[in-house]
Amino acid sequence: MKPHKHTLPFIILIVLFSCKNEIVEPKKSKPNKIVLISVNAPKTYMHLMKQDSVGKVVKDSSGRKAFYQNNGFTYLDYMNNVQTWLPKPKVNDTLAIECYSDYLELSTNDFFTRIKKSFLVKNGDTIIFDFEDNIPKAKITNRNVNDVELNYNGFRLKKLFDNKYTSHYLVFGNLFISGGENYEKNSIEYYLQANKDFEKEIDLLDSLKRNNIISPINYHYRKDALNMLMEKHKKLKNIKNWLARQKSLENEEIIEQVYGFDLSKTDSLMKFSFFRDYLIQISKYDLDMIEENNGNSGAFYIDSRIRFDSILQDKRFNHTAKNYLLFDAYDGIGRNFRVKDKERYFKKLQENTSNLEKLNQVVEAYKIDFSKSDKLVLTTLKNDTLTFSEVLNNNKGKWLYVDFWASWCKPCRETMPESKILKSELEKENIEFVYLSVNDKKEKWKKAIEHHEISDSQNYFIENGNTSMVIEDLGIKTIPHYLIYNDEGDLVNGYAKRPGQGAKMQLEKLMANQ
Repeated sequence: MKPHKHTLPFIILIVLFSCKNEIVEPKKSKPNKIVLISVNAPKTYMHLMKQDSVGKVVKDSSGRKAFYQNNGFTYLDYMNNVQTWLPKPKVNDTLAIECYSDYLELSTNDFFTRIKKSFLVKNGDTIIFDFEDNIPKAKITNRNVNDVELNYNGFRLKKLFDNKYTSHYLVFGNLFISGGENYEKNSIEYYLQANKDFEKEIDLLDSLKRNNIISPINYHYRKDALNMLMEKHKKLKNIKNWLARQKSLENEEIIEQVYGFDLSKTDSLMKFSFFRDYLIQISKYDLDMIEENNGNSGAFYIDSRIRFDSILQDKRFNHTAKNYLLFDAYDGIGRNFRVKDKERYFKKLQENTSNLEKLNQVVEAYKIDFSKSDKLVLTTLKNDTLTFSEVLNNNKGKWLYVDFWASWCKPCRETMPESKILKSELEKENIEFVYLSVNDKKEKWKKAIEHHEISDSQNYFIENGNTSMVIEDLGIKTIPHYLIYNDEGDLVNGYAKRPGQGAKMQLEKLMANQ
């Protein structure tokens, strides 16, 4: 069966209900706050990976689970900064949002539906969020709102999918369920089903609108979110390749339905997560993926430097769009490229954005201080500061086994017991164990040290891992990563074996041959 075809190449959404880019003084009679109240939010958000239990917590389940440490409510504030409110767990928590528009979108991720759970609320509303099986349900206290309209995502999940996995999720998510077996074949089948389910949902929305169950505003809002979900499917590599093959097999020209937005309406549309996703999608310019292989792990990413420069030159994007997209592009540079690129493009970012709040967030997130790029700055458990070079000098005369790790890194922590054994086996040797924590949080780092009982070794917290050329020069791209220095302070192995996986033999051989 072939996917549904349309002849309409482009649609323009005219939205009548969102905040402007500039700060607009509200009329005095108009409320300018939206109040959110969370009741007993979970500490950890967990969904079971079972076909019959989307979002349902079953204590005796042996199925695979998806955990989220954080899954708050995201919205765009009146200064066009994306904010996320993470309610305090197990208590009542409240947030007042300043807003100068008629409507505001609140969204939260729902792993199993492939579409964000979102709530469209009015200025002046007070919304109570209660949680059932980790899934928020909204209630507005100051006016009567149809529950189907307010909690539409939950309604569609039950009505169209019987609270089971949606076809939209399975286009991608069957990889996790089947373990990769027949992934591409299954994805195509689920994509075809997603096309059918798309048509069913459009019919459902039409019916809800006809019967005045949802407002015209909510109707267009839900419809466009669904349209953009279908566009995301088409961007998946295997779906994209399959559609291209299908097109080449046709004797007649296929005109795929392409959904887009009038970018002159950007200031109004920015409030909606699906529009921000759309901006990100079209600003990737179909750039080829870069494949990186780091031994046991790897990564795929586009060249965000090209993307950054292209966004700057793209006349389709106004100042509001560029303010948003340049930060997204820089995030890709910050994660995947060298320090010299991070520094060069950070200067470009400074020159081309007016969003100082977001700029400060980037500085904090990446701990940007390029004046110390030639050093690896460390902090001890006693909050003393020194550099990695000083650590090497302080340990002259001893061999060093250096472990780059982090409290959030599962394989790093799984290796810690073996590391302790290795240390005890070599206690009579002239060797020190040095642990360097990368891209970590200090409190979690300290707790992990205590948990693994390694405080009697040398422990250091890396302060500038994202902007240190020392990390690059050492070739550290993934963790755990191990180095061996001889007693003269020379690096003799930059890719040492792991504890319990040959490290003991390797160290003994090197020290014996010294």
